[in-house]
Amino acid sequence: MNESQPCWCGNKSLVSFSPEYLKCASCGTLVSTCFPKSDIGKVVDDEKDFYGRNYWFSHQEKDLGFDNIIARSRTDLSERCLHWLRSVLKYKLPPAEILELGSGHGGFVALLRQCGFNATGLEISPWVVDFARKTFGVPMRLGPVEDQKINPGSLDVIALMDVLEHLPDPAGTMRCCLKLLKPDGILVIQTPRFPGNKSYDEMVSDKNRFLEMLQKEEHLYLFSEQSICRFFHDLGCDCLLFEQAFFPHYDMFVIVSQIPTALHSKEEIDRGLSSTRGGRIIQALLDKDESSRQVAKRLQESEADREARLEQINELTRRL
Repeated sequence: MNESQPCWCGNKSLVSFSPEYLKCASCGTLVSTCFPKSDIGKVVDDEKDFYGRNYWFSHQEKDLGFDNIIARSRTDLSERCLHWLRSVLKYKLPPAEILELGSGHGGFVALLRQCGFNATGLEISPWVVDFARKTFGVPMRLGPVEDQKINPGSLDVIALMDVLEHLPDPAGTMRCCLKLLKPDGILVIQTPRFPGNKSYDEMVSDKNRFLEMLQKEEHLYLFSEQSICRFFHDLGCDCLLFEQAFFPHYDMFVIVSQIPTALHSKEEIDRGLSSTRGGRIIQALLDKDESSRQVAKRLQESEADREARLEQINELTRRL
């Protein structure tokens, strides 16, 4: 049992889940056993603080096996950033006010601005803020969102891609974000999806890829679909729509709002992009991405058909 760090819901009686995580019996959220002792939400020394410059280089490359921020500032654009953009356009069209928390290299902010959105990024590392400004020429804010001077009810969208799980006080930060949104504003969130009906031993046995998300020093709270619904219900938001995640094997992608949100048709999205200066470029990128998706789908179907035919051949061979 853990009596020191309560769950976001206030429950202090947490039960063991894995060597590095506890599970809240009340809401079903996983809670890290390695909660930071200092305020990791602010970077004072970019060379020493956890989320400083080295987080984007040696930590990403050596500890996590990912590309560093320089490489990802190129590869992310045609992959996850386009995927996120499709979802934003389904719910909001330019012009609209957008803030991305934890915007990293700023590539997603750049795509949003190319569409005609008035998008701004936010990071807690001065080095990353400077990198995004120099790399993509996008406006950036420095520091926690709670410290920003933003007019309440002024934003249409706040995006958090792989951020929610890092927050020491997710309820407090989301409460702040909801105050900044317009009445029909939305939160666009990508975060790990804990399969709440599985035990740790079952996931190890199944080689479940969610195990890759058990990063105790970074991922402080890991939500299931049920617990994230409870989380936002407690904050006054009962309108949650789950979209396809870019990495569906361990992530979820959810749109959160306080009132029901209408979806835009493909025709409305095309008209919205056609009316902006950079919209044609975005349309071309989305068209190319859709073409690649269709090719990948046909290849997958062809491979499945090939495997089925091979099984038939093997069965006939056995009978002969």
